[in-house]
Amino acid sequence: MFSGYIDVAVLPAFLGAVVLLMVMPGPVMAFMVATGLRDGRRAAARAAFGVNVGVSVYVVLTALGLGALLAAMPQVGDVIRLCGAGYLGYLAWTTWRSAGDPVAVDTPPQPRAFRRGFLVNLSNPKILLFFTAFLPQFLGDAAANPALQLLVLGLLLQLVGLVVDLVTGQLAGAVRDRVLARPRVRTLFERLSATVYGVLGAALVADSVR
Repeated sequence: MFSGYIDVAVLPAFLGAVVLLMVMPGPVMAFMVATGLRDGRRAAARAAFGVNVGVSVYVVLTALGLGALLAAMPQVGDVIRLCGAGYLGYLAWTTWRSAGDPVAVDTPPQPRAFRRGFLVNLSNPKILLFFTAFLPQFLGDAAANPALQLLVLGLLLQLVGLVVDLVTGQLAGAVRDRVLARPRVRTLFERLSATVYGVLGAALVADSVR
């Protein structure tokens, strides 16, 4: 299944597309900002690696034919989006409810940060669309034996995404450090993050039922 070769000629265009994809606002970026603001830079780093592991699932599934499955059963994609919407709704509710709660500067990384990052990206429709619709466009001359090419492209996507997520989380965590002593500002940021979660969840529901 993994015989053949890799077409490197498509890599510059692919990497450019990946960078644009990763810097565009979406569920993962909103999650990273919210994690950095709420729990600090260490928790944001854990969350970034959780997000990256979530991508690994799609890398493997795409190489095994996920795109063909979704083409034959588009309702599977709808189920994934609805699950993502439900989880984003849960994050919106919990983030709003805990907004402004006192936190200590030396609070250890939230142990759930990694798991949350994994689940958010596993249900991320942007990643789902990228792997099932966009990624196959970069097969190039490896279209006859696509599995290895898809794996390499997926790993490159993971690397770029991890860097972007780490930077986003660290910047948000740095802001959190500055406003930690200003509860009103921190509450505003956290409620803004909760609102973003809610809006993204509602958008997923609308996309699934239309």
